[in-house]
Amino acid sequence: MKRVWVATTLGLIILLNGVLGGLLSAEHSASVQSMVDLASLTTAHSAEHMDEVLEIADRTISVVSEFMRVSERIADLEEFDIHRLLVHQHRITPILRSLFVVKPDGRLSHDSRTPHPVGIDLHDRDYVRYHLTGGADILFIGKPVVSRTDGQWMVPVSRRVEDRFGRLVGIVSAALDPEVFSAMLKAFPLPEGMQAAIVSPSGFVFGCLPSMDCLGRSAGDWPLFLHHGQEPGTTTSTTRGSILPGVAGPGAYQVSPRYGIIAAANIETREAISGWLGRLPVFFLLDLVLSGGGAVLSATLYRQVTRRRRALLQLAEANARLEQRVVERTAALQRSEERLTAFVSTARDAMLVVDGSGTIQFLNPAATTLFGYAAENLIGRTIDLLLPCQLRDLKDPGHFAPQEMGKQAGVRELMARHRSGVEFPVELTLGASHSEGEAIYVGVLRDIRERKAQEERLWELANLDPLTGLLNRRAFMGRGAALLEEVWRQGRPVSVLMIDADHFKSINDGFGHQAGDDVLRMLADILQATVRGGDLLGRLGGEEFAIILPGADGSDADRIAELLLADVRQARVAAPGRMLAITVSIGISVMRRRSTLDDLLAAADQALYAAKTAGRDRRAIAA
Repeated sequence: MKRVWVATTLGLIILLNGVLGGLLSAEHSASVQSMVDLASLTTAHSAEHMDEVLEIADRTISVVSEFMRVSERIADLEEFDIHRLLVHQHRITPILRSLFVVKPDGRLSHDSRTPHPVGIDLHDRDYVRYHLTGGADILFIGKPVVSRTDGQWMVPVSRRVEDRFGRLVGIVSAALDPEVFSAMLKAFPLPEGMQAAIVSPSGFVFGCLPSMDCLGRSAGDWPLFLHHGQEPGTTTSTTRGSILPGVAGPGAYQVSPRYGIIAAANIETREAISGWLGRLPVFFLLDLVLSGGGAVLSATLYRQVTRRRRALLQLAEANARLEQRVVERTAALQRSEERLTAFVSTARDAMLVVDGSGTIQFLNPAATTLFGYAAENLIGRTIDLLLPCQLRDLKDPGHFAPQEMGKQAGVRELMARHRSGVEFPVELTLGASHSEGEAIYVGVLRDIRERKAQEERLWELANLDPLTGLLNRRAFMGRGAALLEEVWRQGRPVSVLMIDADHFKSINDGFGHQAGDDVLRMLADILQATVRGGDLLGRLGGEEFAIILPGADGSDADRIAELLLADVRQARVAAPGRMLAITVSIGISVMRRRSTLDDLLAAADQALYAAKTAGRDRRAIAA
């Protein structure tokens, strides 16, 4: 028997060590993965923001380029006109240090900071050499350099300007303020030890953390370029690899999909798990205590069993052993209760214990943090203080969740109220049991505000046009088809309007894409102000919009179209140097039989073409 007892004790100790080892391994993996997730989120936001910054600079450069192309040659333009345009574009683009033009001989000819720039030779700059040697017509992102005009660091981006014969007539360049890249890195609080960098597609550093003296350095020998791909849109994460020089551990990098700017973050594995390493001695001590205590307890129990067998003939000795066992079990129960209290107190989710009348009996520190109350201010108060109008659900778990009381807990999303009066969404996991005939409810609450905000953002990205805020084509077609089906079942008429801005290409070509975007936003505002409550409005693409008018026959649709034409005629859009008056053409189709949305849009499009052909600024109804 002694051998069996020893073998069982050793088996239990080995099992305990296996459980603790598994917990250590899981916590280690969680620490590493949290750093990977943080690096991925940081690089994704940085790459997206860099594309937005370069998009602004590219639009500014394109406005100047298009202005210069209207002449046969750059010499035909008046010096003052070019300089005035540079000054204007520089003024409305605060991220730029300057905006300037380089002649085909490599010398500076125009600068937004001075009307009479000195003809500085820029022939040796990489962005000038690129365009002079016939590089592709793209936005070229140059190496960070010190400006020869004001002695400050800048990041040059440029485009070539060609005449109608394809000959180079100049290079339009913008000097980005490097502080834009540093500010982006500083906007995301990184943990101690994590390094981050923003690198150009050609391998030059635009900014880095924690050190800020890396601007303009070459990253060609970094593991990022030696062992990883840099195709636009590439997203890579690693738990043990190396992305930045001298760092091996959790990290991620992302290449922006449009301009190829690379955002990378990396942290040494030891620094990533520093918290885990700090707790490691505690785990070892706990293991030692539990293993030793288990061995001692096992030996004690063995002796007790042996004594019991010997003392079966002695009643007094049996009573003493029984009393000893009660004491030991009480101590074990007390230890178990203390461990449970420690678990509840350190839990990250809020926990509440409520009796059958809805009165709060217990809450953990996470609950006081979540709701902003001190524990003594909540105990004895009803749950309605924190979860307004939810008391009925707590008293009726069958209404709260389909499971029976005492079985799997129900989960539900509801609104909680902070001490400040602000309501916010939480996820409540509810369990119920009985104690001495009284119902006891245990709720675990998790703050889901961030998750809800992310869901709303994803919905907007999937369904709304980013420029106008209207439904995009996919969402419009999906909702429109369902709306037509409902109107058909009700036997009501329905009409479709197709609206297109007149001479929109001329506005874009003559006044720049910013003016074109302003026109589209103004049209969207007018359309939203005109449509009725049950109408469906969306942007199909470019300058084309569509409206579904349920319950409107041909005369109703014609009246609404005339109101739209009149409202648009009165509107004005500010453009460089003038106020633009715009008009639209409208095509109308009416459902006279059961038709699909594609059929109605096609008919409205034909009517729109007829309105355009007839002279624009008018409406036409499909036959």
